[in-house]
Amino acid sequence: MIVDSISSSAASTSSTSSTPQLVSTSSSSSSQRKSLTCAVCGDVALGKHYGVNACNGCKGFFRRSIWKNRTYACRHGGKCLVAKEQRNACRSCRLTRCLHVGMNPRAVQGDAVDDQHEWDEEMPAEVSSVGTQTCKVVIRNKADIKKEAIIGNLRAIYARTDPVETWNTTVSGSYDFRYAFHNTKVVSPRTPLTPTAERIATLGDVISDFRRGFVLYVDILNSIEQFHDICEDDKMKIAKSRFGSFYWWLCSTWSAQTGCNGVCYSNGAYHPATIDEMPRTEGKHGIRIDYTGVSQKSLENLVEPLRRLELTDDERMVGAVVVILADPVPNVSPKTEKILAEARDSYMELLAYCSNLPEEQTGIRVSQMVLLVASIMELVHLSTTNIQMSDVLHVIDLGDWSTELRHHRYRRRF
Repeated sequence: MIVDSISSSAASTSSTSSTPQLVSTSSSSSSQRKSLTCAVCGDVALGKHYGVNACNGCKGFFRRSIWKNRTYACRHGGKCLVAKEQRNACRSCRLTRCLHVGMNPRAVQGDAVDDQHEWDEEMPAEVSSVGTQTCKVVIRNKADIKKEAIIGNLRAIYARTDPVETWNTTVSGSYDFRYAFHNTKVVSPRTPLTPTAERIATLGDVISDFRRGFVLYVDILNSIEQFHDICEDDKMKIAKSRFGSFYWWLCSTWSAQTGCNGVCYSNGAYHPATIDEMPRTEGKHGIRIDYTGVSQKSLENLVEPLRRLELTDDERMVGAVVVILADPVPNVSPKTEKILAEARDSYMELLAYCSNLPEEQTGIRVSQMVLLVASIMELVHLSTTNIQMSDVLHVIDLGDWSTELRHHRYRRRF
């Protein structure tokens, strides 16, 4: 090892030279060590580790990450600065930096990690000194590892797309809700989510976004670990009951982000709140699909408060799950009620984790988001009336699969 070779060299010199020579050799050795800089964080490096000059801190971090096959997620879009003073702040960006400068994962395979000498993840930070180098190690706990993994999975769901050749394809046939839930390709392909509000929506945009939103909703429901412990019938009740709330949260957070005067969709369009600009059916006396003024109410009661909150992307994504789990679902078994309550607590904690604020401010911020659920439920009831009117007037055709979903009312009996 580098430290051993330096020590050996110093010892050899002392046995064959006078004191002045020893001082000169020691000074030269110290100068050589100072000239080496860690390629990852810029701290003092004692030599090459896994192919690059690296400090002991980055060497150990890289070894543990590769050997234990750890997965990290950045809460700031992968843009964190990796420097000596804050190299422990974001493990995702630190590992990315390690790989970028040329650290070789294959070189780790033969370098075993001794668990007895690993820091306990539940212990407070410690300080380790090697020569002139001092490395402060920040230990993350297992709960944070799981939280980061869930957030990373949600990011992947929102970014997920199907092959380009499927984007403009439709699947013909008649399908019920259960089949559509388990076979979302009959509803919509996973096209890229582009909530840019660049144009006023047509009826086609409204329909395609409703379908794409449902596929995203199914993907998110299936990502909830506790959801898989629920029986099939209760899964369907949950899926029917909570889509409306999820969809309003989704569109409203996008509206707040883009600043559009209406309901923002995932396909680059938006439904304006101004009556004269609303999309109509074809013909001289086209019919509008917003009979209750729900677009304007969404701006006042939901979008404007969301704008003031200035949510991060992670808060939007985790908040969507919280909205799904926020209210009890009627007619499910006691076991399912308990599972949903546990999931609700888990994602509320995750939402607080996303805020990255002092505890008192975090509590206030999370409370402000949760209070919006009441506004969302009002919008769900108003949009249900819109859908029923559209059905009566044959304005839009969303497909047989959505009949159960659209006619479902938030009540104690289905």
